Amino acid sequence: MQESFDHYFEEDSLYQAISRFEDMIKANTLCYFDVCEFEIIIDYYLDQHNFKEAEEAVNVGLSQHPSAEEIKYRLAQLYIQSGKPAKGLRLLREIENLESSNSEFYLLKGSALNLLGRKEEATQSFDEAIRNSTEAKDDIIYNIAVSYINTRRYQLAKKYLMLAFEINPENLQVIHEIALVSERIDDLDTSIKFYNKYLDLDPFNDHIWVSLGMVYSNKDMNELAIDAYDYAIAIDPENISALFSKANTLVNMAENKEAIKTYLEILDLESDNIQAYIYIGECYEKLEFFKRSIYYFTKAIELDEHNADAWYGLGIAYFQQEQFSESLSYFNKAKKLDPENSDFWFMLGEVYRKLTKIEQAANAYNRVIELDPNDFEAWICRAELSYKDNSDLSGAIKILVKSLDFNSEVSTINYHLSSYYFYSNQSRKAISYFDKGLQLNYKEHTEYLSDIPAKSRKSVNSLIKRNKKFDKN
Repeated sequence: MQESFDHYFEEDSLYQAISRFEDMIKANTLCYFDVCEFEIIIDYYLDQHNFKEAEEAVNVGLSQHPSAEEIKYRLAQLYIQSGKPAKGLRLLREIENLESSNSEFYLLKGSALNLLGRKEEATQSFDEAIRNSTEAKDDIIYNIAVSYINTRRYQLAKKYLMLAFEINPENLQVIHEIALVSERIDDLDTSIKFYNKYLDLDPFNDHIWVSLGMVYSNKDMNELAIDAYDYAIAIDPENISALFSKANTLVNMAENKEAIKTYLEILDLESDNIQAYIYIGECYEKLEFFKRSIYYFTKAIELDEHNADAWYGLGIAYFQQEQFSESLSYFNKAKKLDPENSDFWFMLGEVYRKLTKIEQAANAYNRVIELDPNDFEAWICRAELSYKDNSDLSGAIKILVKSLDFNSEVSTINYHLSSYYFYSNQSRKAISYFDKGLQLNYKEHTEYLSDIPAKSRKSVNSLIKRNKKFDKN
């Protein structure tokens, strides 16, 4: 009971101090606060990352208590947190003798050194922080890990987090961070393990269930992902993130009808959720229910006529029905709203080609290549345009040879180049590219066998036998 009262008293003092300070600033007057109150006020703003107000509180605090080391320490903290580690480090050196046994001091100093890239000195300071910590050692070590996370040294961060976990295996903050860091370094098994550890301690945390589901999704463990999202939804039926994640996973599983049901649940909660309308439209388009698809894309546009994805979705629905003039109009609207979207330009190329507008198609494919030179399909379509539509075989070859600067490990380009070289009677080059295609994707070669002239069949069959080892099945 006494502990509960003390906690209430501390909270009351906190809000009273902050309220008095903010009233003083609004009224542009000056009130007296003791050092402890300034500590409370500055810490509050630093925790909120509200650096402007924290700086104001520090300035007022130092004007009233110019020798207060506690306020100078927080000024150093402000400098470091707001991206001025060198200034923070200089200030810390002024008060270092007074703080020789303070673990928080060495933690802050280490963070500044770490941000400045002074790795060995940072490690020494962090070691001092750990040595000087008497209580909550796991929290000190956790904050060291956070410093390394901020400088993207994730493996080192994970090392400290695991140490903190050994000290206190029930520290939820540490467990959560291990799961997150493991996810960042693509150690998904460890991430799953620690999300489950978290849920063993706090099974009704819907946000952690969603995070676990996302890791399962990344590992293509879709059934387990759906289970995790369902737990989150059971805990909080209005968890939009869980509903979206579940629906998106169902789409990846080609369960479009079930996905639609889940997206409709989102619309029951948020009737103006544009993204849900768009995703439902996409699901119906995949199911070839084009009227329903168009209805949902149109609903999205009614909510926001500047939504490029909705116009693009309409274009796809009409394109699939071979209504190319209508689809061209919608693709152009999407492109006007988002001219840097390579997908929009690609579909413009496709529809122009269907309408036999070859020059416009070439320009559209060229724009895709400018925006995303790793889009190998755009290179292939551009080459086909030269060969099939303009009878320019050498031009098609030049395009695909250039594409290899960006897509050298794409089997499809190598097979296409092989075919074009066979057509141009350059068998040696054709066989070389066919060989590379086999090494990259053995199974795909069957699609290109008809392009091989009779005189080269023996050489190619020999290559196929030799490269059978690349067939993973």
